[in-house]
Formats: sequence, structure tokens, C-alpha cells
Amino acid sequence: MPQPPAEISLTTADVARLLAAQHPALGGALRRVAHGWDNDVFRLGDDLAVRLPRREAAARLVRHEQRWLPHLAPLLPVPVPVPVAVGIPEVGYPWHWSVVPWFAGDRVADLAVADRDGLAGEVAAVLGALHRNAPPGAP
Repeated sequence: MPQPPAEISLTTADVARLLAAQHPALGGALRRVAHGWDNDVFRLGDDLAVRLPRREAAARLVRHEQRWLPHLAPLLPVPVPVPVAVGIPEVGYPWHWSVVPWFAGDRVADLAVADRDGLAGEVAAVLGALHRNAPPGAP
């Protein structure tokens, strides 16, 4: 299935402008590291990433992440990208966006198939930790 077209095309300059306007203390080198199905991700310095929806369908999901990841993080046995800063819509960009911690690592898809087997226990632990009644108001 082909990737849907972006409703918004973001450049490094666009993201730098949003950061300067809303979170000027979060400076650093900025570069695009992912152009995904729903979001663009820009690396910010050594420790952060900026995640912005590129389609309206994803914008509501970012709001859910901003609300619920802080509640999920202490329950999970893996690092969780809890937002360290939240961006709001403004002229030139209509949706909420997040600044999150950068987690170094490898994409599972880039690992040899034999190396993926060792991840099964970690995935099971995360699923086990998530398998609980949702709190009131959860999506």
C-alpha cells in the first residue's frame, strides 16, 4: 500500500520557527530523521526529537499520546517517549506536536531475522504490562 500524501510538508526551517516561537530554550542542531506514514520526526540536538503530524488523521493521535504516555510510562518496562514539551497550533501549522526524548537504537526491520527472536521476551513484557483495565477516559 503506498504511503498517503502529506497534507502538510514540513522543512527544517518550519520546525525551527515553531521551536523558536513556542520553546526557545530547546535549541540545538535540527535535522529530519523520519518521514513516516503519519508524522515527520526531526532530531533536535543529541537528546531530543520533534514529532509533528503530517496528516490530519494523525493529529488526534498525537493529542492522545500527549495525554496518556505520561500515565503509561511508569507501568512499562521500556523507555517511553513522554513529551518534554508540547507544541500548539499556530499560523502555518494547524496541529499539536511534541518534543520527546531521543532513544538511540536500531529499527527492528533493520535487524537480521535471527536477531529479532531475542526481542520476543521484551515484547511480551510490554504487552503483559499493558494488559490491564484502562483508566477512566482512556481512548
